[in-house]
Amino acid sequence: MRASGFALALLAALSAWAQPVDISNPGGGIRVRMVGGLEVRARAFPRNRAFRPGDVTLTRESDRMRIVAHPTDGAPVDLEVSLPYRQAFRAETTNGPISVRGLVYLAELATDRGEVELTVPWLATHLYVEARELPASIQLPAGMQLSRRAVGAKDQPKWVLQDRLSPRHVTSGAIHLVTGVSPRLTLIDEPFPDDSPIKLPWQAPAILESLLTSRRPSQAPPTPRDSTPSDGTPVFRSEVRIVALTVSVVDPVGAPITGLAPSDFEVLEDGARQQVRYATSEQEPFNLALLLDLSGSTQYSRPAMQEAARGFLGIARPQDQVAMYALASDQFVVISHLTKDRARLLRALDQIPGISGGSPIYDSMVLAYAEEFHSRSRERNALIVITDGVDNQISGEGIPSWVSFDKLRKGVGGMNVLIYPILLNPYTLVPPPRSAILAFRRMESIAEASGGRSFRTQAVSQLAAVYPSVAKELRSVYSVGYSPANQDFNGTWRRIHVGVKRHGVTVRTRDGYYAR
Repeated sequence: MRASGFALALLAALSAWAQPVDISNPGGGIRVRMVGGLEVRARAFPRNRAFRPGDVTLTRESDRMRIVAHPTDGAPVDLEVSLPYRQAFRAETTNGPISVRGLVYLAELATDRGEVELTVPWLATHLYVEARELPASIQLPAGMQLSRRAVGAKDQPKWVLQDRLSPRHVTSGAIHLVTGVSPRLTLIDEPFPDDSPIKLPWQAPAILESLLTSRRPSQAPPTPRDSTPSDGTPVFRSEVRIVALTVSVVDPVGAPITGLAPSDFEVLEDGARQQVRYATSEQEPFNLALLLDLSGSTQYSRPAMQEAARGFLGIARPQDQVAMYALASDQFVVISHLTKDRARLLRALDQIPGISGGSPIYDSMVLAYAEEFHSRSRERNALIVITDGVDNQISGEGIPSWVSFDKLRKGVGGMNVLIYPILLNPYTLVPPPRSAILAFRRMESIAEASGGRSFRTQAVSQLAAVYPSVAKELRSVYSVGYSPANQDFNGTWRRIHVGVKRHGVTVRTRDGYYAR
């Protein structure tokens, strides 16, 4: 099966992470399921007899993997294959049905007379169908439309069916189907999987809204409140919530203040003093995530960003967990989830995509927080963002963020994470362009709202001077938790002030939260 110009264009636009898989079953059907993990699995199901070892073969070649069902006795078998996300594949059968389910990266499908059922997140997937005749039955999910047109000779036209997604709508993959006289084409919508290694910018507004309207990530699950009855036996009740804060404490020259206890902290909520329940030591483990802006506007090379990531990995301590994310090709990409395995992280550097695409950096910051920090609200979290800060909302070009800057800054109030933008200034103009100045100011404002701090540098090659400063910042961070005296979580904004009972210190944390 050969790819059309449409499929080849998509293949060029989407950077493959793994060798393509060719799936062939001339005498039966093919079912493909996209799943998390890295394994490729295949099983054959004979229709009229027991399974035999030769029913399916799997071979690896230099440029691809082949899965072929071709029983020596010609018995019909159906083939079931599980593939990891971001795996390109081809599936071809003569007259058998084809079924695909899950988040597809790039799929080329061919059947002459078999039914086709595609169950995928259609807002994230392009579809292009070439058919000798229109399928006798076409079933679409609610709200989805396909364009159709006849092509070729008037006496023997072929049909092309195509989705109507806007060219500016960012997708994660595409399906190219070639069919002859298929009796049925069924398209079923499926939610975008939570465990996908990529997220799309248009997902960010709903995620941010859920952070703002659900129980705040700033609040841990209900924490037991103890009381002591007359017999002295502790009784635990679960109606008291804890607000968790990530707090940076430094002296007048910026050196971290260590060894603070809960009694050293003073927390005011809307001006009222609160009871500090805990303040973890600065030696406690840290969750550190790197977000690399690999959009076209950064104007840096992939090797330079790999070296920058390697430098920030070096500031993490053995007990810290580190994650790596990237904004590339208009997508948020998980390079590595939080891990202490430094060797694994160094290997993951080879998975950093190339420089390409627009700059929806605001969306990417929301997606970075939601990926793992949201479920770790009582831990010490920091997000380092290496970027020029120029979201396409500012430049007016490419793919802008769906989340506005004002909405993001508001949302940061509910995120228990210190944000450290490392602002790259690739401009030789002095002063820089207005767009760059505005971008810097916005990123600095986001850092301030989170309790973090921004750093500026002229080039990636100058980042070595930033590493010690960021490492010092991380050593100054505590996790502080308090139980609000006002336990009526009615959705209102509550302003927070955190102080330390020492002279001349600087304390940074987010300035409030939404009481939900």
